[in-house]
Parts: sequence; structure tokens; C-alpha cells
Amino acid sequence: MTGGRAAVLARSFGRARGGNVVILVALGSSLLMGAGAVGIDLGQVFQARRKAQGAADIAAMLAAVDPAKADAVARRSLGDNGYDAAQATVATGGYDASAPNVAPGSRFNPGMSPANAVRVGLATTVPVTFGRAIGLPGTVPIRVTGTAASAQFAAFTIGSGTAGLKDGIPNAVLGALLGAKLSLGVSDYAALASAKIDGLRVLDALAASLNLQAANYTEIVQAHASVGQMLMAMRVAAQGNSGAVSALSGILNALPNAGNLVPVGQVDALGDVAALAPGRGLAGPSLNLMDLVAATASLANGQNQVAIDLGATVPGLLSTRLTLAIGERRRSSGWVRPGSPNATVKTAQTRLLIEATVSAPLGLGTVYLPIYAEVAPAQATLRTLSCSGASGGRQATIEAQTGLATLAIAAVSRASIQGGSTSPDLSQPAVLIGLPLVNVSGRTVTNIGAGTQTLTFTDADIANHTVRTVSSGNVLQSLTGSLLGNLSLNLNGLGLNPLLQSALATTLGLAAGPLDFVLDQVLRSLGLRIGYADIEMDGTLCSQAVLVQ
Repeated sequence: MTGGRAAVLARSFGRARGGNVVILVALGSSLLMGAGAVGIDLGQVFQARRKAQGAADIAAMLAAVDPAKADAVARRSLGDNGYDAAQATVATGGYDASAPNVAPGSRFNPGMSPANAVRVGLATTVPVTFGRAIGLPGTVPIRVTGTAASAQFAAFTIGSGTAGLKDGIPNAVLGALLGAKLSLGVSDYAALASAKIDGLRVLDALAASLNLQAANYTEIVQAHASVGQMLMAMRVAAQGNSGAVSALSGILNALPNAGNLVPVGQVDALGDVAALAPGRGLAGPSLNLMDLVAATASLANGQNQVAIDLGATVPGLLSTRLTLAIGERRRSSGWVRPGSPNATVKTAQTRLLIEATVSAPLGLGTVYLPIYAEVAPAQATLRTLSCSGASGGRQATIEAQTGLATLAIAAVSRASIQGGSTSPDLSQPAVLIGLPLVNVSGRTVTNIGAGTQTLTFTDADIANHTVRTVSSGNVLQSLTGSLLGNLSLNLNGLGLNPLLQSALATTLGLAAGPLDFVLDQVLRSLGLRIGYADIEMDGTLCSQAVLVQ
């Protein structure tokens, strides 16, 4: 071949484009196969990391139940999940969830005593299959940590005086809320007030009644049940307490129908009972039966005004009429932790107008006595809870506050007794005696401040359901007696003459006792006492732990 021809062929070969696609496909396929291989390896690494993280979290939670045994428990858990316990680190320390201005990741302090948290670190490697073909290491190191803290839960209740209920007025109040004519006796109310039932057993019975047998507790508390279904579920949970069962049967028999629907999760503590998502059949917190009945009745009535005519049934009074407005309440907690949003319970804001009449002196007919009472919610907050492995090591502190209260004799209309933030106008005097020639009017207002106290419940207090009381410290023995004693009276706009003043003072003094009784019984029916708050621990759960990091 001549030199010229060879040069031509060389130039032609250089300009040729045939086969380029094959080369590009070969190179692209190699890259895609390499990327796919690396992707498979990365997927294996991510999956292994998730598995290791889960194992570390489980080990930390098991170890945090008892930090004193944390090392052995955590390593055994890791071994059970297929990891070399020798590659793990276990550190105990303190964890303060409420620490201000501290990032969540920095709230664990290793070595702090007493320890309430455990951090488990796990180091392992994951072999890769395809990465080595492109020069990557044969194994990928993985390091994960899990931190869990001991979590103690408690259940507690705020209320006052249900053990002191009689029969007449509580029957009228509870019956008005339920739309039933009740005829319970003193022993029935005593049985309801003293009975404790398991909250989870109430939910179990409701599940059967609502055809939710396959549902978990969280789903049950999201349902609505009729008043009749609620009371029947309580009766099932109270089996073994003949007095409580009999009292509940008396209420059920008096209901004209199944009653209004109520949201199960809003009946005092029943919503919180399911907060830990316990398995069916486990034990729950013990709840006061009278509180559950009253909460169901209040929810059934909603925010509606309640009007009750007691007629002449109160000794010492010619007639008595009640107008009542009850706000929302949450008197019992389920299992809650200190510092959690549900760790505060409160009584209901209540407005009550008692309109009573008594015989007037000097043949002046009758005296009209309008007693207005407004009680702000009392509240209690779980501040601390500690559980020790030793017997008798439980201790809880609760900050309790009595509700502000206002008592007045003034011109108050029945229509003004409503829930909400607006109180009735108490500036105008009430007409006590209204005759063509004689018009006696009067007005007085008394305010009772709130009292705050931190209560400590020992292990014995918790086990024995000891009730501790907080008082505002300025509550008089006779509330209405003090109110009537401070009443400023006027006759046709002028001061009273001494004879009428003395006669009216005697009449009002005699009415103080019956009025005190009415006020006390109405408020006790709602779990209230002016100036007082009773706190009771319903139980604790100590062997729990939660992930915190």
C-alpha cells in the first residue's frame, strides 16, 4: 500500500462515526450497574442502621426501668437481638425534661445520681457486596445511640365533700341533670361516694355495649355512649360492691329513656385511662364512682341552665328555688406524668342562685332572699413523682389551689345565671319585702380568696387513698350567716327603724342555717365546697420508661 493511500485510510478512519452508540451504551451500562450495585449496598446499610437503632432503643427502655441494673439488662437485650454486647456502651445518668433553655439533646447528664435515665450506644459493621468491585471498603461502620428515661405515672382526683351528701337536694340536682326523678337514700349516696372502680373495666363493659369488642382502648374513648350505657358499664365494673350496684340500679330505673349521648373520653379520667394504650384486660387506675356518675350527668346536660324547684321541702324555709349553671370540669386524671399537659385537674366553674322565702316579722308577709354564689374552679397539678425500688419508696407532690368564690345578696335575674366568662351584675340591691307601703331592700357582696398549698403524699398515703384538704384560710363557719349579718338594709330608700331592724335581724339569723344547708348540699352534689379542695391519689405506675432521645 502506498504512503498516500495509507494516509487517506487513516483520515477516513478518524472521521468514521460508526459504533459510537455501542461504546456509549457499554460505558453507560457499566455506570448504571455500578450505581445500582451501590444503591443496593446503601439500602442494606440503611436497613441495618434502622435495625440497630431499634435494638438500642429497646435496650435503653428496658434498662431505664431500673437504672441500677442498666448495664446487665441492656447488654442482655442487645444479645437477644443478635448484636455483640461487647460492642455496646451503657451509661446511666439524669434526665430533666423540664430543664429551661436546654436543648433536648443536651438534657441527659451522664453519671448524675440518682440516675433516672440510660443511654445505650451500639457500634457494628455492615458488609457490602457490590461496593468492593468499584473500590469501596468491604464493610461500613454504624454507630447509633438510644436514650430512655424512667417514667412514673400517677392518677389523682380533686373534689370535696361527696361523702356528706343527704338525699333530697342531691336527688333534685342529679335528677335535673339526668332528666329523671331520683329517690336515692343517704346510704345510696354513701355507697357511691366510697366506691372505687377500675377505669379500664368501665371501658371493657362499654366496648361490649357499643359493639366495639375488637377495638382498643384508644378507639373506645373516642366513641359516644348514652347515659344509660355509661351507667350500666359502671355497674358492671362495680360488681362485688352491692351498695354501689344497688344505687346505680336505682338511677337506671329512674331514667325515662337511654338519655343523651356523652363523649366517653370526656367523662373525667376515662380519656386519660387509655393514654398509655394498655392491652385489653390489664388493670387501670381506680376511679371514684360518684365522680363518674356526676361527670356523666353534667356532660349529658351540656352547658344548659338547670332550674330546680324544691318547694317547701327545706325545713325553716317557706319555698326554695335553684338556678344553676355548671361549666366544664376534669376532676380526675388517668395515668399522667409530672409536667405533661394532662397533669392538671380542676373542678367546674359553678354559678348558683338560691331564691328562698321566709316569714317576715311584724305581719309583713314574706321575706325574699336571693343568695348568689359563684365558685371558680379549684385545681390541682402533679408536680413530682418518685418511685424507689425499696418498699415504701413512693412519694408524690401536688400543688393544689382552692377556687375564688363570690357570695352576694343582690338583684340577680335567673336569665343571667349562665356559663361563660360574664358574671351577673351584682350592683343593684334586691327587694326583700315588697308591699304597697313598705319596700325593704338590701345588698351585700363577700369575696373569698384562693389558697394555694403544696401537698406531699407518702407511700402510705397513696396505698390508703388518704384525702388531703387545702383551705383558703378565710372561710367562716356560716357563709350565709356572715353574708346576712353584713346586709345593708333600707326601708323605702331610708334606713330602718330600730324595731324593724331588730325583727329582721332575728328573722335573717334563723334563715342562715337552712340556707347554709341548701348551699352546702348543692355544691357537694357537684363535688365542691367553697374555700376547700380535697385531693386524693388514686394510684401510681412506676415500672415504665419512655424514649427521650
